[in-house]
Amino acid sequence: MLGIFKRYGFAGVVAGALALMTLVVLGKSLFASGDAGAGQGGPPGMAQMKGKGGPGGPGGGALVTAQTAARHTFSDAIQALGTAQARESIVLTPKVGDTIRRIRFESGARVRAGQVLVELSSVEQSASLAEANAANAAAQEELRRAQELFDRGFASQARIDTVRAAADAAAARVNAGTSRYDDRTIRAPFSGVVGLRLASPGQYVRPGDQIGTLDDLSEIKLDFDVPETRLAQLATGVAITARTAAFPDRLFEGTISQVDSRIDPTTRTVRARALLPNPGEVIRPGMLMTVQVQSNPRQALAVPEMAVLDQIDGAYIYRVRMAEGGPSAEQVRVQVGQRSGGMAEILEGVAEGDQIIIEGVQNVRPGQPVRLSGADGQLRDRTPAASTAPDPQNAPQRRS
Repeated sequence: MLGIFKRYGFAGVVAGALALMTLVVLGKSLFASGDAGAGQGGPPGMAQMKGKGGPGGPGGGALVTAQTAARHTFSDAIQALGTAQARESIVLTPKVGDTIRRIRFESGARVRAGQVLVELSSVEQSASLAEANAANAAAQEELRRAQELFDRGFASQARIDTVRAAADAAAARVNAGTSRYDDRTIRAPFSGVVGLRLASPGQYVRPGDQIGTLDDLSEIKLDFDVPETRLAQLATGVAITARTAAFPDRLFEGTISQVDSRIDPTTRTVRARALLPNPGEVIRPGMLMTVQVQSNPRQALAVPEMAVLDQIDGAYIYRVRMAEGGPSAEQVRVQVGQRSGGMAEILEGVAEGDQIIIEGVQNVRPGQPVRLSGADGQLRDRTPAASTAPDPQNAPQRRS
């Protein structure tokens, strides 16, 4: 076997080398023919794309969208968290301990100021008040008779003074009895909405026991804390906006009504209170709200934030430059101020009325021709294509 390998091994190596050379030559021939076919209308390749002027289409112009630089309202915003409170809010609780005789409201009902909400048992107080009224009537009659005798000279001054004191005491007892009777009647001190009813008729209640709540939700007081370093930006009348997770799509607007006179020495914050109109009474007391204070409002030149390119050496934008050869992209260095609501404040580098590229910024280079798209997304420099429909006047006539 070893002899056979030595005899045919060298011949096998030579045959393999010749086959490899044949494959290399054949591959080069096929590659050259493929390039020639591409140049003569074969499958599209890189040679064809070079003649098209890049991704922008004919002429090498990139398709972009531009917007006019205009003025926008900016403000030095302060972010904070606040808790909503009702404009007026009380807990319905009795002044004296007694049994509930009648509850004259339902949970969630709207009541008016002065309306009776709860009546406690007042049998004893009613009897005492009736007795006091009777005694007061007798005392007042005695005073009238004594006054007549005094006027006619049949009564002394001492007598009239004694009778008058007794009449005043009787009137005072009537007032005291009326007050004790009224203490067993709970009335609404203001108009609003009552909360859940927490007691029932026949239940014995003491002072401090909660029967329900009453809230005026027509306006909301929103308290929030601000760092003392931003105290100079807080003042009565400054506008604020607030949002709540319960209504993420709604924006509530109001103004600061008061700023606390003291700084919290522990947190180094100051508490401010804003008033928010509450249409539909959707904001409920206790809600957590995010607050943005809109202090120092001003008009400044602005562009959409997406048009700004932030680089290591600064911020740049692309401005459309109109020339005889058509619009082109001009790179401009700008100084950016505040950014808010998707807009960037431009302090230097752009003039009002300049056309700023806001879409397609990543596809342009300084000095590159561009094509501007209109508001409807169509190209502004595109001309209507010629109609290929046959002209009725030149159409061949059908023979009858």
